[in-house]
Amino acid sequence: MFEIYILLFITTHFVNTKEVERGFYNEYIVPRVVNGYAAKHGDVPYQVAFKMRTPRRKLCMTFCGGVIISPTKLLSAAHCFAEDPSICQKICGNQGPKRTLSHTYAVAGNLRNYDAYSEDSAEHGQWRTLKSVVYPRTYKFPKDDIAILYTSKPFHFNNNVRAIPIAKKYIDYHGKCLVSGYGRTSRQGTSDKLLLAHLHLLPNRQCGLRFRKNMRKFVCTDTVVNDVGKGDSGGPLVCSKTGDPNEGPNGVLVGIVSGNQRRAASFFTRVSYFARYIERNKWRMYLSPICERYRCGRAGWEGFD
Repeated sequence: MFEIYILLFITTHFVNTKEVERGFYNEYIVPRVVNGYAAKHGDVPYQVAFKMRTPRRKLCMTFCGGVIISPTKLLSAAHCFAEDPSICQKICGNQGPKRTLSHTYAVAGNLRNYDAYSEDSAEHGQWRTLKSVVYPRTYKFPKDDIAILYTSKPFHFNNNVRAIPIAKKYIDYHGKCLVSGYGRTSRQGTSDKLLLAHLHLLPNRQCGLRFRKNMRKFVCTDTVVNDVGKGDSGGPLVCSKTGDPNEGPNGVLVGIVSGNQRRAASFFTRVSYFARYIERNKWRMYLSPICERYRCGRAGWEGFD
């Protein structure tokens, strides 16, 4: 056995903001798992990849990650689907969303970064188009960086595709938790397959001291950062033995990949903080018109307050 060291690449862009938004609120920064180990089918059945077609029309590439929480309901990062497309292009890369939701696939049970659209199969997983998306009215990266998405038809659960329960209890997490994504194995390129990594968590007080901010809406990991890259936003941070009453056999979803700040730590949107918001939007897909473009991501939806 040997210990695998995990690094997270980041990309940083500075923008003009109001004086009150100094600090990490004016940096566009997103981590990518590095030097993780390859996932096998069934390791993270709750993982979903959001894919769009590349210039090679038959091939689709992952631009963000997500999490299955019910057969038709997914969670991801708001900046993957924000009204301002420039934000996602800075953070997710040039492959960020530029087309309608109907041209975007949520893919589960598939370990490949690139793949061609397929009917449901053990090899290629399950491909679903998206019906609608909602994120908080108060979202401004990295604040309230969470999105709820609905698929046009349900996923069929099996050993490789399954939902994970969300954390509902506000807990100061400790120890290691599991993150997954299509990270870099070198400076030159991304991994061809889904990677897994165990990250050390920071106590909430220590996280706040590092960022010099109130970090109650985040979960932080103590990770060394020393390079640049793009991607893997919206992916899951899953912990076990948390004491959360909602925890299942595969653990409980405690965080959504959001960002990283140099000389500080990686931060994940704290799922338990938004548990009521997630539940409150439970039936919205049936009451609201279909969102046909990313720019109408908030139309007809109640924001978080």
